[in-house]
Amino acid sequence: MSERDGKLWGIILAGGDGKRLQSFVRERFGCDVPKQYCTFTGTRSMLRHTIDRAEMLIQPKRLLTIVSKTHFRYAEAQLADRPKEMVLIQPIARETGPAILYPLLHVYQRDSEATVCLFPSDHFVLNEQSFMKYIEFSAEYVATNPQSIALLGAIPQKPDSGYGWIVTGDQVAGKKPKRMYRVSKFVEKPDVLTAYLLYHKGSLWNTMVIVCKVKVLLAMFKKYAPATYQALWEVRDVLGSMLEKKVLEEVFARISPVNFSYSILEKNPKGLRTLQIEGVYWSDWGKAARIEADIARYCRPRSSPVTSLPIPESFGETVLVPQIQES
Repeated sequence: MSERDGKLWGIILAGGDGKRLQSFVRERFGCDVPKQYCTFTGTRSMLRHTIDRAEMLIQPKRLLTIVSKTHFRYAEAQLADRPKEMVLIQPIARETGPAILYPLLHVYQRDSEATVCLFPSDHFVLNEQSFMKYIEFSAEYVATNPQSIALLGAIPQKPDSGYGWIVTGDQVAGKKPKRMYRVSKFVEKPDVLTAYLLYHKGSLWNTMVIVCKVKVLLAMFKKYAPATYQALWEVRDVLGSMLEKKVLEEVFARISPVNFSYSILEKNPKGLRTLQIEGVYWSDWGKAARIEADIARYCRPRSSPVTSLPIPESFGETVLVPQIQES
């Protein structure tokens, strides 16, 4: 993968609370830990699995990770090998918008012409090399179409109403197995009948893995969330200095929560593209039943019980099954 020597940056989003799985994690591990820090199987956490996956394409010096201050006690050991300046701490939970905008400003300060990829840290992916080839293809597309925002769309396994869906429009680039489409619209967690119709229409699951120019995403924040953008822009002048932590805490204390999907992404379907990922198994592991089913089908069991550990320390090794083929 040649992009390791290019200008692609990555932002790993690891600040979520994991409330949907709180009871499942408590039962399985005996403590309240967001799922991205848990080892459900093998020897790596979901966070570490995401870092390793991203580093197939992106150098560590261009891979930022943002975590919540309240969860840093879980993240610290798992991020001990990361360059200090590449780990950002969000002082207060303010939804996904500020959690994305803050590291975007760091990327912009260091490289205003950067292409950036957003990686949620709590997803399950098989055939990771193929998955990252789709990231590379998206980065190449954005390089020649700099106003575009590429969003990876997974082929659904079934008409699941628990996912966000992407309704695709005309194909604009690529050929099988890498095909880029216009985004017609989003449907977030539809009812059962709508999910059935979306499934049979060929719509895709929204992975929330995004590739675009950092300037384009910042412009979207400025247009659709101007108050949040202006407040966090104040932090830009002190990024990397001793004042950053203090100013950041003051700004986060006064801004309102902003959901990135609803308030930013879904407001600009004209510039959005989606890349259909084939030969890759993807799940957001948002429900206990999904996790248990995937572990039973794809993963090696742990050699020792996780419940013996005070804090889950990592995610895991997986076994590819024959029907999942690398592209």
